[in-house]
Amino acid sequence: MSKFDFVFFHVGDTFYPTLLTKSIKKFNPDSKIFYITDKKNKNIEGTTDTIRIDCNTENLMTSRLLGFSELKLETPAIYIDSDVLITKNIPKELFDQNEIYLCKRSFMIDSIINTSFKNMDLSEYKNKTLGEIYPFIACFTYTANYKFWEECYKILINLNKKFYYWYGDQEALRIINSQKKFNIGYLNESLICSTPEMLNETSEIYSIHFKGPNRKKLMSTFAEKILN
Repeated sequence: MSKFDFVFFHVGDTFYPTLLTKSIKKFNPDSKIFYITDKKNKNIEGTTDTIRIDCNTENLMTSRLLGFSELKLETPAIYIDSDVLITKNIPKELFDQNEIYLCKRSFMIDSIINTSFKNMDLSEYKNKTLGEIYPFIACFTYTANYKFWEECYKILINLNKKFYYWYGDQEALRIINSQKKFNIGYLNESLICSTPEMLNETSEIYSIHFKGPNRKKLMSTFAEKILN
């Protein structure tokens, strides 16, 4: 029996998070599923509870971390992106040694950061790599309770406001990891939440992350194979 639940934040079309929900219910059927959204978004069939918050879609990162902290979940949960598919049962034993587990970047770690990504000014990271600046990906995070997210939110709201819309969650994860306030473990992206193009016949992956518009086009095809 699962001893953790799932939480995701989503605003907009519910097609992809509906597939996520179905995959959770298939492989971890004992887990509750908490869906955090704004005041207007549609309900998603299969979720255990819908938590509606005042959400500024111009500041997605602050809304997301605020939602995670305001849920005030006192029990363990996986906080997951809404464009992910679970591919097999996730055992509690993966998380036995630490109170927090971060998804550690496995791919593109030597890629130079695009300092104008989404029209942002990231000039402070000129010639820096993704592995240096954003070693942790916020698509899959395990926490024993909500306290971790309270701290992440406090970190984010004190950063430059440009991070309120994008990269803010990854900024907060890097900083909170360096502060060593929590007992943090790491799970490689290649094991816990890989992108589809990195898979091969021997991949033993627990979830697949369809981040970006091009990968999302593949999510339905993968879902047909995984859910049937």
